[in-house]
Amino acid sequence: MMKNYLLVVLIFTNWFDAGLGFGQHNLSTPWTDKIDKNNVLGEYPRPMMVREKWQNLNGTWEFQQTKESDEVPFKKSLKDKILVPFAWESQLSGIQKQFDSNRAWYRRNFSVSNDWKGQRTLLHFGAVDWQATVYINGRCVGIHKGGYDAFSYDITPFLNEEGDNELIVNVFDPTDEAAIAYGKQNRSRFSDPQKYAYTPCSGIWQTVWLEPVPKISIKDFHITPDIDAEKITILVNPEGKVTNKMKVEVVAFEGTKEISKTTGEFNQPFELEIPEPRLWSPSNPFLYDLKISIKDSLTVIDEVTGYFGMRKISLKQEKGTQRLALNNHFLFQFGPLDQGYWPDGIYTAPTDEALKWDIEQTKAWGFNMIRKHIKVEPQRWYYWCDKLGILVWQDMPSTFKKRTEEDKIQFESELQTMIKQHWNHPSIVNWVVFNEHWGVYDVERITPNVMALDPSRLVTGNSGIDAGRPNLDFEVGHIKDNHSYRPPSLPLVSNRRATVNGEYGAIGYLAEGHVWDADGPWVHYNYKGKEDATAEYEKFIKMITEKFLQGGLSGAVYTQWTDVENEMNGLYTYDRKLEKLDKERVRKANISTWMVDKLTGKPVVGVNE
Repeated sequence: MMKNYLLVVLIFTNWFDAGLGFGQHNLSTPWTDKIDKNNVLGEYPRPMMVREKWQNLNGTWEFQQTKESDEVPFKKSLKDKILVPFAWESQLSGIQKQFDSNRAWYRRNFSVSNDWKGQRTLLHFGAVDWQATVYINGRCVGIHKGGYDAFSYDITPFLNEEGDNELIVNVFDPTDEAAIAYGKQNRSRFSDPQKYAYTPCSGIWQTVWLEPVPKISIKDFHITPDIDAEKITILVNPEGKVTNKMKVEVVAFEGTKEISKTTGEFNQPFELEIPEPRLWSPSNPFLYDLKISIKDSLTVIDEVTGYFGMRKISLKQEKGTQRLALNNHFLFQFGPLDQGYWPDGIYTAPTDEALKWDIEQTKAWGFNMIRKHIKVEPQRWYYWCDKLGILVWQDMPSTFKKRTEEDKIQFESELQTMIKQHWNHPSIVNWVVFNEHWGVYDVERITPNVMALDPSRLVTGNSGIDAGRPNLDFEVGHIKDNHSYRPPSLPLVSNRRATVNGEYGAIGYLAEGHVWDADGPWVHYNYKGKEDATAEYEKFIKMITEKFLQGGLSGAVYTQWTDVENEMNGLYTYDRKLEKLDKERVRKANISTWMVDKLTGKPVVGVNE
């Protein structure tokens, strides 16, 4: 494997005539040298909806910087190589460059298996930042805008009957030069390192893949669990022209044992009973398996497999205040702020093992929740959260720019898409619409819209209502969220919303040998070392458990999981190689926030270890 990775680096390290590189930022992770260039991120990319046959298009593609006026390079080789799906600014892409034009071409050839004939061929992109124009064999099949959502095209009419097919993708990514959802990306990182903003992530950054489907197929589905009524409600949307004779069959399994089966109509919600359900929680993340079929009498036309978890997230009145409840029991939700950045792949973890490791270790440190901060992850990240058992507060990526009306339409479209593409994951329990004052607008309108779109979850209108602007509390949504770093604090408790501290901590120090930018500027490195940082961490937890919990606090988010570029406030260094705080002491402190109900003194029923 090491030889494969070195070959990738040697072949793909290209230095363009135009653009700016930053080769000094070459911090590696334990998984950097485990990439197989012949099978990059080769795991099935959509575990929630699985079909047996698929084809991975990750790997070596031709690549070239371009300008807006350049012609499409049909049947023309591009001068450089890139490792897909790593952003062109990343080490692992082999490019590690930023372009003044913000544009580039991708090109590769592919063939379709003979046993796919007679079916439709779908071309899937996990995510491309930001605008992707896709061509097959000289014809444009579509244009997609949005850097965080998956999209697909039926490319069947564009394919050659025999031989190879040419796939070309043109990418335009203005990053923070436009009022788009870009999160913490900042183009000035290359020439002027910032404190709280990070390297851009341009181009293809999630898996590209092909999938054969029947002419009539399952497009998507939506599952809503109801633990009180012991059932799920499911809505199945088809692709293609269905007939009156066709029905949807849904079967639920507990392991290999079939426990429930029903049939229903397309595009209409119907119910499936789940008798005596095993409830999903961080301590018992049980998942039921699922099979969904389109049937015409006894003939199976299309079939997918997936899974679901029986869990309920809600508010519960306790001693006059609203509290966060999981499965009808108060549970203090406590986790790290997770930016989802990697020093070698930026937005993209080098391997699926690395993606899984982050979640496993988050649980090992005693957390029961993760706030996914201003980034949307690949589906496999949420799969591991479902499988391993951790709650997720999911942020919508934001902007600092002032939006036009057109920008607002684009933002709200991406917000809805984020929710719809991830709402089957039991781990996600809270949608966060805005972070602090970043691009905030129409909070009183958008928050209720999100609540209506997904009434099965909680919604935070804006996280960090007190972040220098006390008028930011619009008093909408399920959660009142303040940010208070050192020390944490408890704001005025609401009797209508649960109260949380959505960001606190930032206890950091500089760990020599594990620094991304040797020249700084560094932030949150104001402690002497591991012992001082750990003691401060314990002090803050004691404040939460002995004072704030009884006062009405329902959750807290510690900043942060790892160092990120110039931020030195992680539990791990950015390369994930060094624990910066004492893990066992932190774990003990973390568990103390949620293992025992601080209101009653009793173990948390149904959700503790």
